[in-house]
Amino acid sequence: MRPARRSFLVALLLAAAGPLHATAPGAEFAVRWDPRQGGPATPADALHELRLKASAPSHYEVQYFDFIAPAGLPEGFDAILRKRLTGGEAELTFKLRGHAPLPVQPTLKHWDCPLGPVKERKDEADVTFVAAGRTMTAYSRSCSIESRQADIAPPAALQARPKGCGSTMTRLRSGKLKIEEWKMADGSVLLEASRPGQHDDASMRAFERQVLQPLLALKVQPLERSKTALGGDCAR
Repeated sequence: MRPARRSFLVALLLAAAGPLHATAPGAEFAVRWDPRQGGPATPADALHELRLKASAPSHYEVQYFDFIAPAGLPEGFDAILRKRLTGGEAELTFKLRGHAPLPVQPTLKHWDCPLGPVKERKDEADVTFVAAGRTMTAYSRSCSIESRQADIAPPAALQARPKGCGSTMTRLRSGKLKIEEWKMADGSVLLEASRPGQHDDASMRAFERQVLQPLLALKVQPLERSKTALGGDCAR
């Protein structure tokens, strides 16, 4: 087949297929629990029970903000502004979160991050297990900036105001598995086990088999609310 003829046929096939969609996001699979209701009481206990070797712990302070969200946000998505402080460094993250897939346009590459020019941005499906075989999925787009100084201020255009309640988080790792302990301003404690993967059935079932089922056997009672909802829901 001549090159010109081949190019013409390729163009016809692409036209018939319609517009190209954005690449499917990766996923983070997670299960959260309140240790007062059962299950391991700390990340170290959880990894010990799972017979996994733990990394050295990382410690964070976490603060959420009230702010003026930029215009033109996708319908059905909440805007979240979060700051994490650890070891004399700071990270500021802006996130869009909703329960439907993100619109095709703008693509992640062409999305105008409200924090300004950033190196880190991602689309992700957050898959939370609330029982064996039952999940809740949220879709997010986020961007982050980091500073090697002890603090970082949100852009003035967001008119951000700290919500006035903070959380602390301790994280242990074993390979790609993270187990975090969140201590909320109201004194409650939340544990979460999470692992990244592809947003497909095989990755979901692998997490269920390798992480969820062993934790359920340890009397974990999965929670539905997200860390953002639990940590950012401050009394006014």
